[in-house]
Amino acid sequence: MEPSRLKYLFNVYYNKTASSEERIEFLDFVAESEQDEDLKALLTEKWLTLQNEKEILTVGQVDEMLTAILEKQPVKTNRLMRMSVAAAIFLIAGMSIYICFKPGRLTLQSAQLIKKENTDKIVQGGKKAVLTLGDGSEITLDTTKQGMVIQQGNAKVSRQSLSTLAYHPENKNAQLIVYNTLTTPKGGQYQVILPDQTRVWLNSSSSIRFPTQFKGKERMVSVTGEAYFEVAKNAGMPFKIVANHTEVEVLGTHFNLMAYPDENSINTALLEGSVKVSSSTETRILVPGQESRISKTGRINTFTVAADEVLAWKNGWFNFNNCDIQKVMRQISRWYDVEVEYQGRTPTGHFSGMVSAGNEIDKVLDILRTGGVNFKTQGRKIIVLP
Repeated sequence: MEPSRLKYLFNVYYNKTASSEERIEFLDFVAESEQDEDLKALLTEKWLTLQNEKEILTVGQVDEMLTAILEKQPVKTNRLMRMSVAAAIFLIAGMSIYICFKPGRLTLQSAQLIKKENTDKIVQGGKKAVLTLGDGSEITLDTTKQGMVIQQGNAKVSRQSLSTLAYHPENKNAQLIVYNTLTTPKGGQYQVILPDQTRVWLNSSSSIRFPTQFKGKERMVSVTGEAYFEVAKNAGMPFKIVANHTEVEVLGTHFNLMAYPDENSINTALLEGSVKVSSSTETRILVPGQESRISKTGRINTFTVAADEVLAWKNGWFNFNNCDIQKVMRQISRWYDVEVEYQGRTPTGHFSGMVSAGNEIDKVLDILRTGGVNFKTQGRKIIVLP
């Protein structure tokens, strides 16, 4: 990496203005690069210019950088040098009297102890996903290098960026079709470009199963959780999505599908084009600006929605539209990967507004407290109080 690029990434990371892609690029560099001297020089410079500040890096930033070094770096001969960089980060953040870069000063055991103390810290989500291949094997995408290429059936699969997976069919007449599944954990989001160039953004705790090549009269995928689609147009091959006994059929359109099993309805919101939504009992055709909500019994109701509300999660926001506290906390649980518990009477108020998903969890809870709800945290558990 060019020193100028590294300095830029370090500064935006330190100032908390880095985009999610820039943050991942910087942490990947910390984990895998051999340019230790460049990184240590930046840390030293920051120490010398900010020694009177309370802290140079936040606890969350220290935890991220230590995690990158300890978990992503393979065991090899320069491991002690990587540990010395970890030591530098930790000592700077702790405002020690001096910075020690000598290899071996921070042992693996002591560094792991430092990391263990931070494992219960609640942090916002990022670009994380697991790809399950046709043979059942799994690839953790957030720990693989950009540019990764594998063969699946008749398609080449590449990791185009830190947050995007793409499929490239090589022979449209081939008969072999393999199914892949992309799954995001709690606190994870990811994008996939399907073989027909349809783009899909997966929200936290979601999955999409699809063939590595679309053949026949329709393009069929199955979804759990929440996903935003920009479907490639092909009038001769409709695009169909199956989710919890609901079917959505489109030709080419932009829409959002929310089908989490713990929600009370399956919601499809249309931004562009036309979609047909079918439940076990009825069918509706949506026009842009409409959202269908299918109840557990199969009843379909339609509502008017705004584009910014539909796209909120994709653009890094929580959208609370007259939500009760349980619906609010389900969103928070998925993004911050926390357990939620209720003690006493469940608060009955409702919340409306948009809150940045880039906030630390404490700030989000402070915002919710203004609505008359109280919380306490125990490790990775958030307890909702009357």
